[in-house]
Amino acid sequence: MPGAFAPALPVQPGDVLTHKAPGESLSPEQILTRQLARRGLKLTNERREILRTILQTHQHFDAEWLCAKFKAEGVRVSRATVYRTLGLLCEIYLVREVFQAPSGAHYEHVYGHEHHEHMICLTCNEVLEFVSRRLEHLQEEACRAHGFHARRHHLQVFGYCARCHPCKAGFPPLKNAAAGV
Repeated sequence: MPGAFAPALPVQPGDVLTHKAPGESLSPEQILTRQLARRGLKLTNERREILRTILQTHQHFDAEWLCAKFKAEGVRVSRATVYRTLGLLCEIYLVREVFQAPSGAHYEHVYGHEHHEHMICLTCNEVLEFVSRRLEHLQEEACRAHGFHARRHHLQVFGYCARCHPCKAGFPPLKNAAAGV
């Protein structure tokens, strides 16, 4: 599947766990360690390896991909630990679910990335990412109008990419598309 946005700053593979992204006060490892401690749990080698692998992955992935990657690399991490850790990482906003496919949930890491939305092709499952300042503004406006304090959101648009659309019709690009419309 197509990859997510690249990290805000170049990160060496060895320090993805301790690297603090611009605007962040804690590294991913510190965030996970604190959240685990609040639950009475510890940062195990397995959890650390799952987080490291996810942070080094700049594409959408599913739990089975992680399991297969660990197996191929000879890293011992149980399938149950992968699934539980993915759930925890979603709860603490280091990872988010992008979409559900017949094979299960697909994820991406969000630490150090600009917030973005997804368009998902119903035929080929291509995931296109986009940033829209107008959508963000409309969301803020709607929340203010209703006295709602948003914590997070995720927009998924399902349809057909240009290659898979039944009539193969393309749309001319919008004038302001590059400006994050």
